[in-house]
Amino acid sequence: MTIRKSKKSFIVRGALMCAGLFLALFCATAPRTAQALVEAKAPSTLQKGATYVGMDTCLTCHEEQGRTFKLSPHARLVQKGTENEAQGCETCHGPGSIHAENGGGKGNAIINPKKDPTICFTCHMEKKMEFRLPNHHPVLEGKMSCTDCHEVHSSDTRPSAASMEGPNETCFKCHKDQQGPFVYDHPAMSEGCTTCHKVHGSINQKMLTVRDTNLCLKCHESAGFPQLGSSSHAGRTGRGACWSCHKKVHGSNFHKALEY
Repeated sequence: MTIRKSKKSFIVRGALMCAGLFLALFCATAPRTAQALVEAKAPSTLQKGATYVGMDTCLTCHEEQGRTFKLSPHARLVQKGTENEAQGCETCHGPGSIHAENGGGKGNAIINPKKDPTICFTCHMEKKMEFRLPNHHPVLEGKMSCTDCHEVHSSDTRPSAASMEGPNETCFKCHKDQQGPFVYDHPAMSEGCTTCHKVHGSINQKMLTVRDTNLCLKCHESAGFPQLGSSSHAGRTGRGACWSCHKKVHGSNFHKALEY
């Protein structure tokens, strides 16, 4: 009886600890208003006392950004519950009265998401969690920003197969060695990098969507597997992933099987 009570008590304590941890994590990542984020900033960018002036005021100086921003999904954001509802520019940059009164300028009483992605995570909380996975783009480390990949003022804020540039151009800005051209292209490249990679973060090495041979079998399935074409792969899968042999997975200049 004593053992059962002790075990039950241990389970209850464990459940309470988990609940406390979840609550702490939720509070740490819960959305905050732009004004609350402003007040938490360092004095150099503090906007305490600033008020919302409206998007038309912003466009008197930022006319070029305004032309494309009006077509952006971000332009439709409205922050409820503020004294003067924040719309458009000020939902991300914070209240702009002091910035406007001081004549604008970089770092002048305004939030710059390019320097600090905190404001992005007030809406995109799940992406912040992905950046904390073992393999991720170093956004939280401050080595890159959301705006390196996303044109936040554009109508096409999310790089995708529907982008005018194509599905891979955003990735090739940094990963130029994977761009080619190659004599033998991997057809998966035409489908986009996200066919194989999770772009924010992954538990798998190289930010892969699947950790082993199952990734390749999503496309290279065969009713007679392990017989692929004229080559039997029986017994090979236990030795490692496909890219242990087919090392040039993005493209090769020497072999159509992407090298051995």
